[in-house]
Amino acid sequence: MTAQSGNQGMCRRMDDRRPARAGCMLLVLATALCGTPSWAAADDGFAYGRRLFLEKAECSFCHGWAGDGAGHPQSPGRAANLRRSQLSRDAIITTIQCGIPGTAMPHFDELAYTDRRCYGMTEADLGGRTPTLPPSTTLQRREIEVIADYLLARVIGRGEITRAECLEVFGAGARSCGDDPASP
Repeated sequence: MTAQSGNQGMCRRMDDRRPARAGCMLLVLATALCGTPSWAAADDGFAYGRRLFLEKAECSFCHGWAGDGAGHPQSPGRAANLRRSQLSRDAIITTIQCGIPGTAMPHFDELAYTDRRCYGMTEADLGGRTPTLPPSTTLQRREIEVIADYLLARVIGRGEITRAECLEVFGAGARSCGDDPASP
């Protein structure tokens, strides 16, 4: 092998790396552009919070799809009307994470009463008043925060359910939205 053929091989290998470098630069640029905040990103956050509320945590079973306390007919009943709530973000997070002792409100933090993170009490302190685990699934801290943000942005303090809210959740073809008020 001559020095020249060795250099050609080296040049060819370096040329082979150029597409990889260009692809890497495009990936960095795309990531930077996609990471730019936008109103659409905020809407996606609320949609994710709504999905967690309705589907993963199944909060709607007790609180109703609109958070008005009118849950599923087979729910334990007497769920809070979240539309009238005046809880702060921290209080909402604590309530979801820890539940409410002595009530049907479950705790969504799997380790809630294994130590004193919830109300400074353990399961040994509460006994039969310890909130149960949810029938659906537990949540990660970030998911609890997303639900709290969704509730604050789209449910708490909203008053009566509107037709627009119904259509937002169930889609334009939903016949059940005709029963709700037609206010914007």
